Order: sequence, then structure tokens, then C-alpha cells
Amino acid sequence: MSEQPQTGGREHEYWFDSDYAQLIDALRQGDSLADIAAELQRSVRAVEDRVKYLIPGRAVPERGAQARENWLRTKLAEDPDYDWRAVILRNYAAAERRYWTATDERELIDGWRRRTFLPALAEHLRASDFQVARQLCRLGLAGSVSEVVEHLGAAPGSTTAIRARMSADRAAAAVWVLVVDGEGTRVPLFEGRRRHISLHASFDDAQQRLDQLLRQAGRRNRDELRWSLAERTLGEDTYGATHHDLTQPRAIAN
Repeated sequence: MSEQPQTGGREHEYWFDSDYAQLIDALRQGDSLADIAAELQRSVRAVEDRVKYLIPGRAVPERGAQARENWLRTKLAEDPDYDWRAVILRNYAAAERRYWTATDERELIDGWRRRTFLPALAEHLRASDFQVARQLCRLGLAGSVSEVVEHLGAAPGSTTAIRARMSADRAAAAVWVLVVDGEGTRVPLFEGRRRHISLHASFDDAQQRLDQLLRQAGRRNRDELRWSLAERTLGEDTYGATHHDLTQPRAIAN
């Protein structure tokens, strides 16, 4: 196994029950952590970190990721019925974290579709309103806590309702900054390279302007453009959504 972690597209994303199940299946098949990391689009280090949640506390006397991996591989080979979910539930609880099982996720999806009142859904799942709202966002059912509250409702004055109102206030004050290198005005200090900087009231407006610049660059046969699109609010420094990419304008123009 390489000492350097392999970076994946889901490196910093939440680990769902299905991710852990995939990890267990791959370990049972004897796949290397490098191959498992590539399949899960994570780094090797991230996979190593998750292995520890699949092992009972103090089960491995030796320290280190390799010792934990060896223990788990041996356990899975010797015990086909190893209840890793029971172990992970205890480990998450010890860390004061909520583990969402596949059954929990199905009930969340059903509650969202039925528009179950958020406090009732949270009580049914023995979680807080905010835990439920955050998990609904992770599942892609909502884009924000505000959207969850709008769809399911929340108890007046509750922490989740207050968070949603604060989020809505912040969104109303936010602007989108678009920076494109390779198109726009020439900057003498940068040896005449072109740079575009503009401010927009919404993501859609900024995206529309970016599309115009990319088409324009394509017609001029520009090379690869680097661009950044960032949501920012006065007084919040670098907090906010940020998107970066490298784009070939010619492909868009054609």
C-alpha cells in the first residue's frame, strides 16, 4: 500500500451506510485498500480512518492502521456473520455521532415524500430536528436546512427554525463573484494576460455570464480557461459555496 493517500472525488463527502457496506464487501473479497479507495472515490487514508469504526473498542492491542486492517480482514474471513453494523453503531454513539442505517435512510425518504412534520419525523427516528434536516440534505432531497423547513415545517422558535431563518437572511445578502482567467480585460501587470471579474446577484446570473464568456472564448480559439465562481457575504470572509474548474472553450463553441 502506498504511503501517500490517493485523492478521490468524494474525499470529503459523508460516509453512508452503503459506503461502509461496500468497504466490508471489498475487504471480504481481498481487495487492497488502494483498490477500495479508488472504487469509493476516497483516499487510502480516508478508508483507513473508517476501518477503525468497524472494530470493537480495544479489540486491537497494536496501534496503527495496518494492525486494524489485518484484524478486520481476519475477523471477516473467520466470521461470515460478523455484525459490523452493531459495532459501528456503538462506535458512533461513543463518539457522540448519529449513524444512519439503510433503514433510517428509507424512512427519511418516505417522510420527505409524505411531507411528515419535521419534529414528528425526528421523534420517530430518535434524532434531533437538525440531525434529520442535515441528513435529508446529504441524501440530496433538499439543498439546505431552509428548504427542509419549508417542505416539512418546524416548531416555531426551535433551533432548526431559527437556523433556517438565519440561512435565508444570509442568502438574501449574498452575492456571487465570477473570476475567469484567459478571457476579459488584459492586465499589464500579468504580462498582458486576460482576466474577467464580475459581481452577480444570483448563481444563475453568474452562470449565464460564465457561459457567455466561454462561448466568446471558443469563437476566438482561446486555450483552456481557469474560472472560479464564489458565493460571498459581507463580513463572512471566505465562508460560502465556491466552484473552480478548467474548461476548453473550443469544445463548447463547437
